Amino acid sequence: MLRQDGHRSGRLTRLDRFTVATAISTHLSRHLQCFKDQTTMTTHATISANTGIFPPARFGRSHRLLLGYLCLLPLPFLLTFALPMADKGIYAAALTAVNTLAMMAFYLQFPLGSRLKRIPLFANIGWNIAQHKKTGQWIGISILLHPILILVPRFMVSFRDGMHSLMTVLTAPQMLTGIIAWVCMMLWILAAVFKQQLKLGYEAWRFTHMLGFVVIAILATLHVMSVGSHGQFHEAYNLVWWILCYLSVLMVLYNYIVKPLILRSHPFRLVDVDQVSRTDWQVTIEKSDSSDFNFQPGQFVWLNTSKRSGGVNEHPFSIASCPADLPRISFIIRNLGDYTSRLDTLRIGQPVYVDGPYGSLSLEESSRSTAILLIAGGAGIGPMLSLLRGLARTHDPRPIRLIYGNNDLDQMVLQEEIRALEQSMSDFKQQLVCITATDQDGIYQGVIDQTCIEQVMQQQNPGDWSVYLCGPQAMISAVNKSLKLLNISPANIHYEQLSF
Repeated sequence: MLRQDGHRSGRLTRLDRFTVATAISTHLSRHLQCFKDQTTMTTHATISANTGIFPPARFGRSHRLLLGYLCLLPLPFLLTFALPMADKGIYAAALTAVNTLAMMAFYLQFPLGSRLKRIPLFANIGWNIAQHKKTGQWIGISILLHPILILVPRFMVSFRDGMHSLMTVLTAPQMLTGIIAWVCMMLWILAAVFKQQLKLGYEAWRFTHMLGFVVIAILATLHVMSVGSHGQFHEAYNLVWWILCYLSVLMVLYNYIVKPLILRSHPFRLVDVDQVSRTDWQVTIEKSDSSDFNFQPGQFVWLNTSKRSGGVNEHPFSIASCPADLPRISFIIRNLGDYTSRLDTLRIGQPVYVDGPYGSLSLEESSRSTAILLIAGGAGIGPMLSLLRGLARTHDPRPIRLIYGNNDLDQMVLQEEIRALEQSMSDFKQQLVCITATDQDGIYQGVIDQTCIEQVMQQQNPGDWSVYLCGPQAMISAVNKSLKLLNISPANIHYEQLSF
């Protein structure tokens, strides 16, 4: 971390550090209290809030994950209390807290994105990715302000002192790793913000994203160790940063080298690729006899259809079949360009490598509800079909409704199967929604809005329903607003977004 000058400096009193720690603890406590009034549980999170209309939310899985994350976050800062360093004032204490929290949050980005199924705190990939994106924004702001906050006190003394400190920072050899890490971090953040405009392919994005942050982690660690006052005061403190950097790089190596070798020993086999609508394909694979793969309806996996099991050629897709269909697993995949435009080039019988399953969307979340509403937009029909097929296999007697929306009628998939389920299931009905006008009877014209949902529920008590959503971000946001207006408890809304 950059120091206010180019010289070795003293440190904070225990009283100053205690003051900052108390402020952080108070802030985190307030944050947790607010979070107790909300429940977030989706595949990539589940919404929940105590609005006064609904019963107070329980301290659920997302709360425990957040609490665990917040317990890890301040550890490097708390360790500074063991260093009997000289007083530098409350500003320096606050700056120490910001810098150590930002560094720890950066290192925690690696386990959040590493699919560590065997570590409970990082096993929920949906929650992880949501926090990975949110935390990344705050890390970017913290790192952007880092040199500014370091130099502000010098400029407050005089402009001349400020410029002298700035030139010292820019020309000191020990500052080089920090400057490079800072510039790289800004570039990678801009790339993340403007990812759509850059039109990078998924594989290119994953590779640059991974490689960039490994480089930044190493450079930032070297920077902290070379100029950080904690490590210079007591070299043993640098072990904290070395261990965190080492573990971060190990996680990347595990995901891109070790895990592919494991997956290679149990390849799946491609058995069918069938175009089921103008824009959608149904891809079916079969697991080997030696594989113990199993899943719950609503979960997703990473598929790799390339010749190699490693690298960045994996793509996340929701499972459309149900566990009873094993050893075969099917997916509904929309042609959105790039990889998905080449599905017709896959060869029957070729090996397919599968990492998963992941995701927390499951029928267990609706076990206490008396009715179930499935809402799918476009390619979001995949996990909704998995849930529907699972409900059909168990002969679920509850009212079950499917709202399925697309731009055009010819994009609707597997309509014969769904109509057959309307006949075989005790209380299941489908409502198709089209944006483009059609003369076919029974089609709701427009988008999935509050009126559409009300008509499907047929004036039944909204509190009786559990609602599952999957589709583009814009659809998820709009439907959530409609469900809120219908007084459906956010604790009963579970969704998966088609973005990663």
